[in-house]
Amino acid sequence: MKRAVAVGLGWLCITCTVPDLDELEAERPSSCDADHPCQVRVLLSYDGFRPGCVTLRLADAEASSKTLELPVEPPVLEGKGTREVGFIRRVDWSRTVVVTASARERSCAGQEVATATARVEVPKEGSVEVPLGLGARDEDGDGYVSAAAGGTDCDDLSASIASGQEERCDFLDNDCDSRVDPDPVCAGVEWRTTPRLDGVALRDVAPHARGRAWFVSDNSGVLAYVSREADGGFDVRRFSDCPGQWSTAWARPSDGRVFVGSWLGQLATRTTVVGAPCTLAPFDGGGAAIQDIVGFEGDGGTTLYAVSESGDILRWDYPADPVRVAHVDADLRSIHGLDPRTLIAVGTAGSKQPVAYHANPDGGTWLPESLPPSSAGQDALQSVHVVSPGLAYASGDQGLLLERERGTWTAKPSYPIYVDGGVAPDILDVVSFGRGSVLGRLDTDDIVRFDGTRWLDFRFGTQGFTSLEALSSDEVWSVAEDGTGFYWGR
Repeated sequence: MKRAVAVGLGWLCITCTVPDLDELEAERPSSCDADHPCQVRVLLSYDGFRPGCVTLRLADAEASSKTLELPVEPPVLEGKGTREVGFIRRVDWSRTVVVTASARERSCAGQEVATATARVEVPKEGSVEVPLGLGARDEDGDGYVSAAAGGTDCDDLSASIASGQEERCDFLDNDCDSRVDPDPVCAGVEWRTTPRLDGVALRDVAPHARGRAWFVSDNSGVLAYVSREADGGFDVRRFSDCPGQWSTAWARPSDGRVFVGSWLGQLATRTTVVGAPCTLAPFDGGGAAIQDIVGFEGDGGTTLYAVSESGDILRWDYPADPVRVAHVDADLRSIHGLDPRTLIAVGTAGSKQPVAYHANPDGGTWLPESLPPSSAGQDALQSVHVVSPGLAYASGDQGLLLERERGTWTAKPSYPIYVDGGVAPDILDVVSFGRGSVLGRLDTDDIVRFDGTRWLDFRFGTQGFTSLEALSSDEVWSVAEDGTGFYWGR
């Protein structure tokens, strides 16, 4: 018979052979349990990646033809994880067993990326522990290990790029075949406009799913929920029950609930449901403008972070009340991250110099980042976008663009000056999903793209772009002061 039992919280004991004569004669292996404790406990640890498939191969050291292979459930957590696998020596084996653990990318058909082997003497009584460590590098968390570390990921700093990814129209080589946007992947992809909201000056856009986003205004208290329709058009659902001068927004991916901040330091939230109330959070921002907000879902809850012009960093564990968790001596303009551990906030200090801070892993004071020298006039960072734990971009005044790779910031070519005697435009928003495609919103009402080497045009504006956002590399949103929304995608 087969028995699989859990040994303690978070530990797993998988298929083991028990010295039960009736079962052995019938060649029916079973599991370790309280009546038949495991003689060998293999402690598997994982570091730097989450394997898609793990197997444990046992071999009799004195008879190589005698083998047994056991599947192992990979860890649930990203990065470091642990599993325990126990077994009992077959009665016809010697007491020396060679144990080999093997991990593969994505699935059991994927590339083998890590192995570990040990010889163990099986005790006649009691049990013995065998620690085996499996390590590989998956910096972007997409399940593919870096090619430099024996995997198949040609760009381990972007989750949008790996050998198993589907090619998208996004100016990136998604599937690592050395081709960018091959025909016909971009067929039907273009800029589209949403119906204009009369009398509304849109300030920010907050996408939460493909083809679905919130528009927020700062002059009328209007929030609008926009859905891409099957016929190619847009359904715009207008809400006027959230009075406030809303400056920024983030929408929850699971259900579209939107969280907004205002120029006057207020915070509020509402759902997509008509008739549901808009709820103002009981938070005193002291009148300091909330300039950016980002959120995360996990463990059944929602946590948001926001930054203000007074240097406050706020945390909102919804539905609890928002609280200040940190303060820095700076005017903070933007905050972004993939999770609370990768958060980066940027802005300008009182001495008119760009500044950046990252979240402290122990929850303490946020830590300043070392930035390269900036040119005269490049006084502030206006926006930041974290691509992966090892890659981020920040943009700012007079064409300033910085790249953060594995913790080190470097200056990239600034947006050029096209008018003699003039200055480069400010890059007020930056969005990126890989080094080959960095999108920026200029204060000249244009959206441009940096391909890693040079700046290229993407969209000329005439209506006053006020925001640039994206959830995926092949779908981009913007809004304008005249109440029009813009969508780039299929």
